Amino acid sequence: MTAPDLRYVFFGAESEYVLHPLYLEMKARGYDCIELHATPEHSIGSDIAKTAADPAPKVLVTSARFSWDDRYMMSAMEVPDCPALVEIISLLQPVFTVYTPHDLSQPLLTNESQCLDLIDLFLAPSPVERMFAGGTNVTEVGWIKTPPVSETPAERWGRGLWLTMSLEYILIEEGTERTLGYIEPWLHDWLWIKFAPFPQFEELEYILKDRGLNVLDRHMTPPEAARHFDFVVTNGESSVVRESAMMGVPTFLVTGLSLFGDRSTRNIWQFHDLDNVHVVETLDQIPHDITKRSPVLRPFDMDKAVGAIIEGAASAISLR
Repeated sequence: MTAPDLRYVFFGAESEYVLHPLYLEMKARGYDCIELHATPEHSIGSDIAKTAADPAPKVLVTSARFSWDDRYMMSAMEVPDCPALVEIISLLQPVFTVYTPHDLSQPLLTNESQCLDLIDLFLAPSPVERMFAGGTNVTEVGWIKTPPVSETPAERWGRGLWLTMSLEYILIEEGTERTLGYIEPWLHDWLWIKFAPFPQFEELEYILKDRGLNVLDRHMTPPEAARHFDFVVTNGESSVVRESAMMGVPTFLVTGLSLFGDRSTRNIWQFHDLDNVHVVETLDQIPHDITKRSPVLRPFDMDKAVGAIIEGAASAISLR
C-alpha cells in the first residue's frame, strides 16, 4: 500500500485548528483528506463516527491540545460533542499521527510532554521544539500562521493593534455589558482591536463599530494582522506576544488596566529572549517613536511538511 492510498484526517477545535492551509495543499496534491474541525456551529460527532467506521487506514494530523476534554471544549469554546485528542486517537486507530502546535509560546503544556509517545511526527515551528526529539521524531517546518514572504512592506493600517487575550472567558461568564465595562479603559481611536475568532464576540464587535472604533476581522491570524501596525498591545501572556514580536513588531504587555491577571504577571519571564517585548502599566507609557525589527518568524515550509508526513506515513505502512 502506498501513502496516497491512506486517508489523511485533520483534527482540531475552533481557533486552535490551524491546519486548514496544510489540508488544502495536500488535497490539491491528490491525497485523500478530510477535516474534523469542531466549531460552535458544527458538531463533529457524526463525522467522527463515519470516519472511524471507514476501513481505510488513516493518518491523523492534529493541532489540538492533549489536555483538553469535551467539558473544556464546551465551557471555553462553546464547541459541543468534541472528544479529547486521546479519544480521537483511540477511535480512529491511525497508522501514523502528526502533531503541530497552535500556540507558539506553549507548543506543549507542562503535563503534555508525557504524551509525546502518542505521536509519530512533531512538525516544529522553530528550533526550540527540538527539545522534544527524545520523545518523538521532530521536523522543523516553520510557523504555519506566518504570512507569505513579500518583497514590499506591509501597508500601514494604523498606529496600534490590541490583540485581546482571554476576553472570551469574561464574555461567557459575565456577558457583553460587563465585558464592555472591563475593556473601556483600552478604547482609543488610535488603537485597533482584534478579538479571538470566537462567534460570541459578534455582538461586542457590533457595539464597538457602532461607536466608531476600528475593529479588525477576528478571523485574521495575529502575525498577518500585526505587520500592518506600528506596535501591538495585549492584556496577557499568550502566543500572540511571541508571534507579533517575532514578526518584528514591538509588542507591549499592558499590566495596569484591570485585564492583566496574576497568572500572566507570573509568566512574563517566558518572553525574556525577545528584546522588542516591553512591559508597561498604561497605554500612555508607549513611546511615540517606535522602530520595527526584521522578522525572525520562519515561514511555513509546505513542501517539507507534506514530504515529512508522506514519508513517515509510507514508512509506517511498510512496517505493518
